[in-house]
Amino acid sequence: MPELFTITPGRRALVTGGASGIGLGAARRLREFGARVALADLPRALERLSPTDAADFVPIAMDVTDDASVARGVAEANARLGGLDTLVNSAGVFQFRAIENIATAEWDRILDVNLKGTFLVMREAMPHLKASGAGRIVNIASDAGKRGFALLAAYCASKFGVVGLTQAVAAEVAPHKVRVNAVCPGTVAETQMGKVVIDQKIELGFGASPDEVVRRGAASFPLQRVGTVADVVEAILFLVSEGSNWITGESINIDGGSLSG
Repeated sequence: MPELFTITPGRRALVTGGASGIGLGAARRLREFGARVALADLPRALERLSPTDAADFVPIAMDVTDDASVARGVAEANARLGGLDTLVNSAGVFQFRAIENIATAEWDRILDVNLKGTFLVMREAMPHLKASGAGRIVNIASDAGKRGFALLAAYCASKFGVVGLTQAVAAEVAPHKVRVNAVCPGTVAETQMGKVVIDQKIELGFGASPDEVVRRGAASFPLQRVGTVADVVEAILFLVSEGSNWITGESINIDGGSLSG
C-alpha cells in the first residue's frame, strides 16, 4: 500500500501486550519502517509467537502490574535495543459485569493492568525517552475512555484514566521533546480481547453466535462495520511518525463514527 507518512528508520520501540492483537500489529508495521522492536508480554503469551515474529522481535517477559517486572523489562529492552525512543502501551483486559457483582479483586485487576500498567511502563521508560530527544508514546485507550457503557464500570474507569493520564503526562514532558498521545478504538472483533467481548456478549444474550454479535455490532456504527487491527495500527503509526510532530496530548477516536452520535 502507498505510505501516507514517514517514520525515520532506526527507531527503538517497546510494545506492551505485544504478543497479539493491536500490539503485535503495531510491532510488525514499525518493523516495516526499519524500527527495532521489543515485545513485552506475559511468558505464556510470548511462547505463542510464530517463529518469524520470535526471530524479528526482542521478546521481553513482563507483567505490567508488577513494579519490579516492569523495571527489569524496560531496562532489558533499553539495553538490547541500544536505547528507547518509542513506547506503545497495548496491554489490557476486559470484563462485562453489573456494578453490584464486581468483586474488589476483579476491579483491582482491570485497573491494575489497564491504568496502573500504563503508568508503570511510562514511568520506567521516560528517562530513556527523554534522553532520545524524540520520544513517542502511544497509549491504547478505548471509546469506553470517553463514554460510559452499561456493565463496564471498571473498564470505563480504567480507560477514562488512560485518557487523563495521557493528557497530563503530555503537558509535563513536552519540553523534553516527548510526545504522548492515545488512540480510542471501538470494537475490534479480531483481537484476543475482541473475542472475549464477543463470548461475553453471547453469555449476556446479545446474540446466539459470534457472527450474529459482530453483525449487530457493525449495524450500531455509523460506518456500518466493526474495526480491524489495521484501522488502529495505522493511527498508531501516524502518531509515531514525523507527520504528527505538532500533536501531543490527544486521544484519537477510531470507532467508525460511534462517538459522533
